[in-house]
Amino acid sequence: MQLRQIRLSDLPAVFAIEQAVFGSHIYPDFFFRQALDLWPDWFWLAEDETGAPAGYALGAPSQRPDELWLLSLALLPSCRGRGTGKALMQAALQAMRPRARSIRLTVDPANPAAALYRKLGFAEIGAEADYFGPGEARLLLEWQPG
Repeated sequence: MQLRQIRLSDLPAVFAIEQAVFGSHIYPDFFFRQALDLWPDWFWLAEDETGAPAGYALGAPSQRPDELWLLSLALLPSCRGRGTGKALMQAALQAMRPRARSIRLTVDPANPAAALYRKLGFAEIGAEADYFGPGEARLLLEWQPG
């Protein structure tokens, strides 16, 4: 597995990963184009051993100068269970660390990724039952460099 920054030519693959992982509750394709323009340093692609796209991570600055957000982390189901998600998350944290005192994200409480985030040092700082609308609960997690 290899991690690298996203290129313009990767955007169709990123959107396909988005659709495969999140179904109908997704960012629109044009969002990824704008994200590449706005936050290229915080947009990564994970490739499998054949060089095929396996997942992506996207971070963004907050209004607070010392805080960043991990907006999305998605890994194709066929690539899970091999450490790719952990490596992708660690690369995102490494890249974001010098620019922030804290990194925040939200996650569905039922998402197995919540356990990975906790193992990597994220702590729960809040919860909201209807974050994305009725029945769309999310935990708010925060990571602070040690």
